[in-house]
Amino acid sequence: MRIPSLTIFVAAIGVGLWTSRSAVSAPVILGDPPTAPEDVSGLPTGISILSVTGGFSVNANSREQVRSFYNSVYLASDGVPMFTTSDVATCTPGTNSTAFKEAVLRRINWFRAMAGMPAAVTLDPTLNAKDQEAAVIMSRNGALSHHPPTSWSCYTGNGDNAASNSNIAIGNAGADAISAYIWDFGANNYEVGHRRWLFYPQTQVMGTGDVPAASGFNSANATWVFDGNFGGPRPATRTPYVAWPPAGYLPYPLAYPQWSFALTNANLSAATVSMKSNGVSVAVSLQPYLNGYGENTLVWVPMGLDATSEATTFPFSGTDTVYTITVTNIQYSTVTTGFTYTVTLFDPTVPGADYAPTTISGTANPGVGQANAYSFTPITNATSYEWRVTRPSGYTLNDGAENGLTNVTVNASAGYVVRDSSVAAAGSYSYHLAHPTPPTDQFLTLNQAFVPKTNATLSIRSRLGYASEVQVARVQVSTDSGSSWADIYSQSGSDGPGELSFTTRPFGLSAYSNREIRLRFKYEIGNGSYYPQTSAGVGWYLDDIIVTNAEVWTVLGTNTVATTNFTFTPPQTTNYNLDVRAYLFTEFPLGWGPAKYVTAIVAPPVITMSPPVVSSGQVLLDFTTTAYASFKLLQADQLTGAWTTNAAATLTTNVAGNSYRFTTQVGPSARFYRVKSP
Repeated sequence: MRIPSLTIFVAAIGVGLWTSRSAVSAPVILGDPPTAPEDVSGLPTGISILSVTGGFSVNANSREQVRSFYNSVYLASDGVPMFTTSDVATCTPGTNSTAFKEAVLRRINWFRAMAGMPAAVTLDPTLNAKDQEAAVIMSRNGALSHHPPTSWSCYTGNGDNAASNSNIAIGNAGADAISAYIWDFGANNYEVGHRRWLFYPQTQVMGTGDVPAASGFNSANATWVFDGNFGGPRPATRTPYVAWPPAGYLPYPLAYPQWSFALTNANLSAATVSMKSNGVSVAVSLQPYLNGYGENTLVWVPMGLDATSEATTFPFSGTDTVYTITVTNIQYSTVTTGFTYTVTLFDPTVPGADYAPTTISGTANPGVGQANAYSFTPITNATSYEWRVTRPSGYTLNDGAENGLTNVTVNASAGYVVRDSSVAAAGSYSYHLAHPTPPTDQFLTLNQAFVPKTNATLSIRSRLGYASEVQVARVQVSTDSGSSWADIYSQSGSDGPGELSFTTRPFGLSAYSNREIRLRFKYEIGNGSYYPQTSAGVGWYLDDIIVTNAEVWTVLGTNTVATTNFTFTPPQTTNYNLDVRAYLFTEFPLGWGPAKYVTAIVAPPVITMSPPVVSSGQVLLDFTTTAYASFKLLQADQLTGAWTTNAAATLTTNVAGNSYRFTTQVGPSARFYRVKSP
């Protein structure tokens, strides 16, 4: 891509000069994978110190289960603050927050569950501490080594020990490093050794150490991958082989250019692999076969993709795509065998045909003060559910940045003003997102979650000025409280001046009706050349953000249940919404299901009488009620006769608001009673 070194831009706002330079974000570098240890007798075989971060399982043949597993669990590891006490400049390893380490562990176990192996790995605090020292060594020296020389800055014996037992990387940290190891890019990683160690079925204990980019030093990660179970009995896996991408469904961003197939104790040196998509052959190139890293593994690259560059992505058309993989000529024991399986890549932001939300059944007119019963459809793998009561009210928005940042939350780099007064579609201000150096994604998120009606609309006035093709403006919606986001609009830069004026862009929101959504604007930066300026005319401008025909749901209460039933007791006559969401593995919520609109009414209580009991010349008449009210006792000597009020009967309370008793004198040999609420 060519970007002029000096560009003159003339517009109504005046004349400005910009210089543009080519820049890329700091590269991620993966070292060679560690070689198998000779002795693991001193390593732990099992320990647990953190909260729920594993024990995962998923049916990879269910699109919706995989989609939910990705959106609720995988994404829960993104963006977790490190809150580190490390300091690379002073060789201080420090510690990281428990939540950050849990995010790393959660990512490891997520990948293992998707690959069909035991996903209950835990972290050992001693291994974590050693890996912290290793991460400091790599960051401080800006290089990777499983056997760092003693002359390296910040060298320690513990760090050296950790480096020889760990996957190591610089340029990223935390859960991102785990995803990079599964990708396993780089000319030195043709055997995907990092992936193979993370997928070693016997492993039960790992460690993690991470430092952020600071003081001119790169971020770094060390993930300890060997424990005392190395070489022990192999546990059962979902299939005899372990493949990545795995058989079944997989979110397309996690299909990396290097595909692999592992089979323990098998000789794959003469194996062949073929791929088809929709019956059409896909070209594959086998990587050199190399053992010694986890289980014996065959690796190939489809479609001539570049497996050496982190920037390479696996092609995806936007619709579910099925690949059929056949591996043949596998020498296994005394036989020659083969396997065929399918992988379906899909967009995890798009529900499939098997999507079934938590739909509520029950009365649309619950009685005030009464416990009204409701039930809802279950979600597979849910460990609990949360239901809530909300009260709807009308909502509209017309935000032109004239009133400051009261309606939005800004997550942007320092060095420029997001509320801009130099460029506006109307009024005096607009919102401005740009990519100053070092470039990171910029966000503008509406503070108010809202619920579109069937005729709801969003309208913005947008102008994407100077921007390169890797600088992308996105309008995004989340239906799960911000855990995942889907584009409703995207626009890449033109590698030049771009738009010289604002364009009104409308969007219908009917697809999200009856569901609470969040709305954000993301100015994304990819790998490649970009415009780093923040001056007028560079970057993305937003003005007149308008939302119509929507509601805000005020939460009146939430409740957790283990079953698919609950009771709602409305306190007054008004409109309410009831909705439910499922939790996977105790702590990971899915999005809220569709709401049930109800209108509470004053309804007579339901009265249930117990059989009368005669005691000491008195008749005891117990009854229960769904709500407290005044009651009277009616009696008749014949069912078809006249009913009269027994004014002499005495009313007492068994359980306040629920159970009561009328007591009256014994009458004729046959008498009938009933309780009535006036």
